[in-house]
Amino acid sequence: MKKSKRNKAQKRQQALQRRRQHHLSTRRPVTQIPPESVDQVAMTTTGEILQLIRLHYEVGDVEQLRAIFASLRCLEYDDSQTRWVWLYTAEARTLPFKDRRAADNVVLGEFVFKGQTDVVLNLRSFERATNALVFFDHHIPRTVAHVTAMTVSNRLLSTAEAASLGSLDQYFDRAEVVVTDPAALLHDVEDIASRTPDLHERFALLDQYMTDRAQAPVSAMERLPVSYYEDGIRAVEALLSSRQVIAMDHWQGDTS
Repeated sequence: MKKSKRNKAQKRQQALQRRRQHHLSTRRPVTQIPPESVDQVAMTTTGEILQLIRLHYEVGDVEQLRAIFASLRCLEYDDSQTRWVWLYTAEARTLPFKDRRAADNVVLGEFVFKGQTDVVLNLRSFERATNALVFFDHHIPRTVAHVTAMTVSNRLLSTAEAASLGSLDQYFDRAEVVVTDPAALLHDVEDIASRTPDLHERFALLDQYMTDRAQAPVSAMERLPVSYYEDGIRAVEALLSSRQVIAMDHWQGDTS
């Protein structure tokens, strides 16, 4: 039995190595990208705008989570980078991406453990993130692991930038992230409203506060709470949609 498990693990690792070598051999260096494409918005191999996002999970039972990962055929353990790679194959093949013709060796994301109580899922598009939320909520009991937050990049990448992009895990770990707390916004609004009993003055103060917030610079990397369990996937999609609109405006030169 032990020998069978060892052989199975070796085969999984060899398959992952073949996928990695295939990816490296087909990935074009920046110098080989046509000049007219270098400054275009980067897209993923499954057809979405490339906009980086990380999902944060709190782990309740790390051993059970590892067992679930091992049981899913769309997850492969990459020993060289100590990560679980989520592939567009097997159980994940039914997910509704824009380009369903993408090959089985496409990496949708990567799970990386950050200690015994935290694991992150790094992804290259918002659509992959919303699909992941629903997909892994179906396969992983919330008592084993549940999502708590997401770190979102508020900028798009050019084709050239995407081609030179290295480890997503290191990218997120090294980024300067601003934590956004919706509860703090509500507290500020309540505090402003309590400053005067006059209704017109309240509206004027609140209007100025919201105007100032709207004109404040948007952080390049932002951490937000996830309301998926309370409000459903549509609420998460709406929140991410607003971040993508901001990123697209900035890409087009409108930073206001």
